[in-house]
Amino acid sequence: MTRRRLSIQWWWLIWVGAGACVFLCGALLGAVSGGGSGQSHGFLQLLAPAFGGRDRVTILALGVDSSQGRGLADTIIALVVWPKAGEIAALSIPRDSRVVVPGVGTERINASHAYGGLPLAMETVEMLLGFPFDYYVEVNVPGLVDLVDAIGGIDIEVEKRMHYRDRSQDLLIDLQPGRQHLGGEQAVGYVRFRHDAMGDLGRIERQRKFIRVVANELLSPQNVSRLPKLADTFVETVDTNLTVRDILSLKRIVDQVGPDAIRMATLPGHPRMIAGQSVLALDSQEVQQAVDRVLWGQGIRVVVLNGTGISGLAAQTAQSLEEHGYEVLEVGNAERNTATTLILDHRGQTRRAERVSSLLGGGVISAAPDGSNPADVTIILGEDFGRAGR
Repeated sequence: MTRRRLSIQWWWLIWVGAGACVFLCGALLGAVSGGGSGQSHGFLQLLAPAFGGRDRVTILALGVDSSQGRGLADTIIALVVWPKAGEIAALSIPRDSRVVVPGVGTERINASHAYGGLPLAMETVEMLLGFPFDYYVEVNVPGLVDLVDAIGGIDIEVEKRMHYRDRSQDLLIDLQPGRQHLGGEQAVGYVRFRHDAMGDLGRIERQRKFIRVVANELLSPQNVSRLPKLADTFVETVDTNLTVRDILSLKRIVDQVGPDAIRMATLPGHPRMIAGQSVLALDSQEVQQAVDRVLWGQGIRVVVLNGTGISGLAAQTAQSLEEHGYEVLEVGNAERNTATTLILDHRGQTRRAERVSSLLGGGVISAAPDGSNPADVTIILGEDFGRAGR
């Protein structure tokens, strides 16, 4: 009986962050993506340097709804990884973004995969963002169902009543609010539901929440006995050109900085009704700014809080930071005064915090991972800063 290969959703973060061991098990058994080239191939991958030894690589992660021909790209995420620096940045592209699909015309970006599969989807995103991708990861909805079922389901807080039916896709979402144990089909419904005021943005937030829950489940002791089944599910689900060594490198980065320190954002868009369709209109300048800020990490975004009794100290410091090219998101007062200036690093990358410390002339650097925080660093000015007159 021939195995049916399923593609993936961007749930690849689960696998690289917590489930790389599953992929490794499958690889060492000879069931590596690409037809199963044997155990020796898996071991050779382990010996090769991750990402060919490159300092920076780009990855396109796609989630595909395979129920519609080639499948619409239900989720699209562009990632940039600095293996040696230990940094990951991710930019989510809403599926309703209105773009030019090469050879097709102006369409929602999710249709690019339905028209031409992975190659056309990759070409479309590359043209939108302005750079090529080195690697890809693809998974589909049936694969997500299998994954959740393989780990015995998940416990998650459903924020509100979710009810939606689409007979063309044989899709029924029927969830009550509250903390619940969801099987694979229900989990897919939770993640895919987007018929609320926030639309795609609400769905993306639920995806982030879902990914943390599944990662915790994969790491839980009770799932150790399920490793053989999880390995098989991975091989049946994931289509990627990443090697075992690449994935282990990604796992190491996530282990070191934690998933909350991954710089993540959603490409900004403007809701429009065009030809009876709800789409997100993109502004080319805003797209480029998002790519530069999120993916290439240009500039440092900071919040400056006054933890002293000196009036105007935060505003004065913010002005100085802006003159040095920093983007100040907020200026205000801390909840309480502090004797020592604190520099809270939200990205798990101390080099940014160290640059801030160097400019300020001091400050205690403290890790405070928070991928949802738009700021890279929060500065709480202390009495020592005020006395120094910096």
